[in-house]
Amino acid sequence: MKATQIPANERIHTLDIIRGIAVFGILIANMYAFKTLAFTDVRPFIEGGTVPDGALSPFADVFNTIFVEGKFYPMFSLLFGLGFYIFYTRLIEKGYNADRVFARRLIFLLVIGLVHLVFLWSGDILHTYALAGFLLLLFIHRQSKTIMVWIVSLLGVTSIFMFFLMSVTGVGLQLKMESGTGSLDTFENSVDSGEAVMANGSYGDILQYRFLNEVIPILMQSIFIAIAVLPLFLIGLYMGKKGMFHDVESNVKKWRKLCVHSFWSGGLLTALMAVLHYDVLPLPSYFTFGMAEGVNFAAGPLLMLFYVSAFVLLLRLKVWKKLLMPFAAVGRMALTNYLLQSLIAVFVFYGFGLGLFGQISSGVGLVIAVVIFTAQLIVSNLYLQTFKQGPMEALWRKWTYKVRG
Repeated sequence: MKATQIPANERIHTLDIIRGIAVFGILIANMYAFKTLAFTDVRPFIEGGTVPDGALSPFADVFNTIFVEGKFYPMFSLLFGLGFYIFYTRLIEKGYNADRVFARRLIFLLVIGLVHLVFLWSGDILHTYALAGFLLLLFIHRQSKTIMVWIVSLLGVTSIFMFFLMSVTGVGLQLKMESGTGSLDTFENSVDSGEAVMANGSYGDILQYRFLNEVIPILMQSIFIAIAVLPLFLIGLYMGKKGMFHDVESNVKKWRKLCVHSFWSGGLLTALMAVLHYDVLPLPSYFTFGMAEGVNFAAGPLLMLFYVSAFVLLLRLKVWKKLLMPFAAVGRMALTNYLLQSLIAVFVFYGFGLGLFGQISSGVGLVIAVVIFTAQLIVSNLYLQTFKQGPMEALWRKWTYKVRG
């Protein structure tokens, strides 16, 4: 395999910093799903997106919709693909059976993800990352040009498919209401009963509700989601093969070109998404909201590439690298911090904890996300002064290297 070799003892701090920023963005994006029935509430597909009232909530809602939602999961996915390339090449250098060791790594991620999904929170991404990771093994020996063809093809197909799927979802719900087989009152009653369980129920009550209404549907979609995630992994793999992170200076022109083109293309699609989401156009809400969700499947990854390239170029400056270096500790403990975010948020919102589910505004949710991440930023930096890895990362490593290939 012709590849840019990365010394085993060298950490790419830019990569750690961007991963830490991605963990923060994911928390902000997840906050809506932590505090509401985001996985089952279909009312937005009928009523459209609205700007909430309040002092901070309008800003929080618009900020999340335009700059966060659909941008940081793709960023995390890109970094997973890049991390796979770095990990795989180092395994080969050390004489390991790389396919076997990486498969063990994925099995650990799949088990942790399924436990997280079933017993804690329905928004887990780890199990789909594990499934997509097995597909990633099919591309490690492919040429960069071949990988790029797959990236463009998969992103194009999945974006078009999701655009049409999301577009017809709202139309289908509207037709259901018009035919008398469904009503907005029915949907609202379903949300009210669900929120009551989540805010006041015991762990067993909430587990039963989530399993039937959220977990099973999510598991049924896992394979498709894994396929949708795969091109994002491949972007990271492509960048790894091209040495774009390891040798930034030699690839500055590529980064600048990527920054410019992802900015205008992602920016235009994101603007279109926002116009559709907030009903600016004189079209029915049941049509525009789904279209907005579909457009964001293409806009998100493009704007994500602008974020990544902008950070890479910015972090070439010592002053910015020094300023943002604390994020690197969060990035080095990404798995631990991701799972901790779920533990903390579930305690805050679910009935067996503080029971604030369905009662928190977008503005307060943003504040909670900032508080949680600030605590993680401090604890991660303190923890890594004593230990080399986060606790989940250490356990993951121990499992991965349990049997020599």
